[in-house]
Amino acid sequence: MLKVEGIIRSSKLYEVQAALVKLGIPTFSTYEVKIGGIHKIHSGWRNRTSDFIPKSKIEILCNDGEHEKIVDAILESAKTGDKGDGIVFVYQVDKLVKIKTGETGESALK
Repeated sequence: MLKVEGIIRSSKLYEVQAALVKLGIPTFSTYEVKIGGIHKIHSGWRNRTSDFIPKSKIEILCNDGEHEKIVDAILESAKTGDKGDGIVFVYQVDKLVKIKTGETGESALK
């Protein structure tokens, strides 16, 4: 099992949701996050410490064979071509247990 995690522009969240639903993935978690630190100023090459930039975080658990199409859907629907579009991570999930039933592994994803 894998966990796909994306940090995207909040303005693109509903487009990403529509793309995931189209793939048959109606359920995923979202969070409001803020990115901070040193950022290049958009109009030049100087670095500066910025205020926190609001973003949306998406988390999806999936079977090993599904992650590529999920990543592709996020990339295509979240891309504007401008600085700050976001990033996608894919993690290995070692154990998953459904609290209600005690099911483990891929059967707990259903």
